[in-house]
Amino acid sequence: MKEAARMNGKTAVCFDVNQTLVQQGLSFEQSFRGVWQDYTARWLQEQTPSQEALWAAYITRWQQRKKARTTFKQLDELQQQCLREALLELGVPISTSLARSFMEELRRQQVGAKTLMPRTPEILEKLSQTHRLAIISNSPRSEVLLMLRRFGLTGYFPEERIFTASRPAEKKPASSLFRSALQALGVPPRQAVMVGNSWKHDVCGAVKAGMDAVWLNPGVHPTAAGARTVSEQRLGKRRVVLIRELGQLTDLFP
Repeated sequence: MKEAARMNGKTAVCFDVNQTLVQQGLSFEQSFRGVWQDYTARWLQEQTPSQEALWAAYITRWQQRKKARTTFKQLDELQQQCLREALLELGVPISTSLARSFMEELRRQQVGAKTLMPRTPEILEKLSQTHRLAIISNSPRSEVLLMLRRFGLTGYFPEERIFTASRPAEKKPASSLFRSALQALGVPPRQAVMVGNSWKHDVCGAVKAGMDAVWLNPGVHPTAAGARTVSEQRLGKRRVVLIRELGQLTDLFP
């Protein structure tokens, strides 16, 4: 590892969660359909909307709400609202509590199907000895907390260092979520680095906030030097280091 590629002078390391610390097992749609199937199997009603009909109604509502960006609801609440509206459209009104339990079960199924990226606990343990660790995620806060508890990572990420969007306009790559995290952590942008798998959300968002970034991209074609080669580029005035596996982080920080 060349010294130039190291992330010197950093006091905080921020992580995305999905496809960065944990690997996806079930998509939101797969979990949504599965939970609806479980719910309808317990109901005595003969006529209930099919998975296809409910998913189509839900995703239409979600895209409308997301595009409008006029709501200040928490993401969890917005999803529950879209579910209630979709079911009402299909002639099956449900209570707020039932919509909440539906989404909670959906998240449990999603989290239950996820797995940790290789060497994640080892990497976080090493980094936590010299850096403050934080989460910056577009996922609902409840889902992030559930994942951290499931994988035993709460010791590395106390709740005051978990930053999630409370409304669509705050989601990455908007710089506001990164700036909120930096302010709460008490570090200037140049002393923090963002680690994530999305070029658009994690890398570009961090750079807009004045941070350097580490882009985790397993799909990048390895060079002749081998699969573990680390490369670096500039995005504006900020550094972006590309890694192909999370374990390479241990080479970046002194």
